[in-house]
Amino acid sequence: MQQILSYLNEFLQQTNKVYLLCCTLFAALLVAANYKWGIETKMIQGIASRTARFGAFYLLYLTAFSVPYLICFLLGQKPGHQNLVITTVLVAPAIFAIKVTAGGWNELLRSAFAGSTGRIMALLVDWPLRLVITVSLLWVLKKLMFPGTNEVYGLTTRNFSWWPYLLLLAFMIPLVAFAATRPDFLHAYPKVKVLDRICPPAAPLWQKLVYELSYGSDFLTIELFFRGFLVVALSRYVGAVAILPMAVFYCSIHFGKPMLECISSYFGGIILGAVACYSQSIFGGIVVHLGLAWMMELAAAWRSGL
Repeated sequence: MQQILSYLNEFLQQTNKVYLLCCTLFAALLVAANYKWGIETKMIQGIASRTARFGAFYLLYLTAFSVPYLICFLLGQKPGHQNLVITTVLVAPAIFAIKVTAGGWNELLRSAFAGSTGRIMALLVDWPLRLVITVSLLWVLKKLMFPGTNEVYGLTTRNFSWWPYLLLLAFMIPLVAFAATRPDFLHAYPKVKVLDRICPPAAPLWQKLVYELSYGSDFLTIELFFRGFLVVALSRYVGAVAILPMAVFYCSIHFGKPMLECISSYFGGIILGAVACYSQSIFGGIVVHLGLAWMMELAAAWRSGL
């Protein structure tokens, strides 16, 4: 735990407090606008065309990611390697918008396998396929933007110890328990309950376990993209400046989640971003993210009696 606190202390010492305040206020403004007008749930998800939906997500993510860098420039904190920063600001939202809107395999599987079998297969392969798509795009970017760089996305266990992150998860147990008492949380979780709706009254245990593993693969995608690409890779050129734009962007991908989860994602993004920046490893974030996701599933399943 001391190690994580030292990373946060280093982040606070190196970060302009006005910049931190401006980014936090901007994130709060985005969150308020989303839950007032339903930017994702009502506006974007209601778009029928996948291409148009991609464009809408791209604009949302571009706004969330670019404005913090613009604030940084306006405050006179101009990071080096500006061409690399500009390229990343333009390309990164497109990659995640592709990840969010990609599809077609669901329809193929449902048409190839009748009834609940096709629907279940579509669910189980969805997140892993999105991981494959994201990894492929990041591999191309590594070749183009970071040639000859080893461990560019923080896939290393150097400077990594399990215990601080397991202890952090232990501290989160009361927060998860509290969240599990809220109706909006129980409406969204556990995700696995979708299988019971497909196979009433209850899906087999093995299907639920495979589903949770599939669900967990999405957090590998998120950590690799947000902490690996947007923090570890960029911090080698711009330092700790990379953390806050990532945190606001990360907050924006939670606009379809319960508001408390969305708000906490901004601060969680800062914590995991600081860990990734100073350890140059994303494994701490993977442990915390996967652990928290499965804790939320278990807490919601227990409260729902599943």
